[in-house]
Amino acid sequence: MNNKDNQQSEMTWNWFVARYQKMGYPSLNQFANAHGLQKSSLSRYFHTQRQIPSGTMSILCESLKVSPNEMMKALGVWK
Repeated sequence: MNNKDNQQSEMTWNWFVARYQKMGYPSLNQFANAHGLQKSSLSRYFHTQRQIPSGTMSILCESLKVSPNEMMKALGVWK
């Protein structure tokens, strides 16, 4: 990863943490358990190491109360 990728990864992770905390989950573990997701997968998705599968994308959008457009922007896919 280059510096630009690292910056995007950090911004994406920080966005995700802020969102799940805003939804009332104090930890990644609690968010993951509440939605039947793996912590390690969430970490990889939001550190931009792995693409989010389409079925998981809809679960995440609903869980975080964001639109797919907002999610794609947070992931750095759309500007």
